[in-house]
Amino acid sequence: MAVLVESGKDTAYLTLDSPENRNALSSVMVEELTAGLTAAALDDDVRTIVLGHTGTTFCAGADLREAGASPELRTRQMLDLMRLIIDTPKPVVAKIDGHVRAGGMGLVAACDVAVAGPESSFALTEVRLGLAASVISV
Repeated sequence: MAVLVESGKDTAYLTLDSPENRNALSSVMVEELTAGLTAAALDDDVRTIVLGHTGTTFCAGADLREAGASPELRTRQMLDLMRLIIDTPKPVVAKIDGHVRAGGMGLVAACDVAVAGPESSFALTEVRLGLAASVISV
């Protein structure tokens, strides 16, 4: 599993749990995040959704090991995930205490509230490759 799903009294916790690849957004992680967000949004007992992480990186962006996959499909997955976060009727809070890079910035930007601890840093690293941060501009 790439995403841990836990429930508190009135809060759903979705934790990115793939620290070995810096919580990069693989297809599996995107699918699990989508399922977790959808379930939390439909659960009448959940009032808030907290998106957190394990390891020193909140999210490094797209999983480059899947770079050979259809770019159109990967772009659609990312856009759909960010749109789901934006459209979720309950507040989504990003709880960050680590690095946020590339597509991870899109996740944070889509949340209603972001709380960053002292170990946090933010960067759009794709610009070093001459790429625009277009996917996260939603």
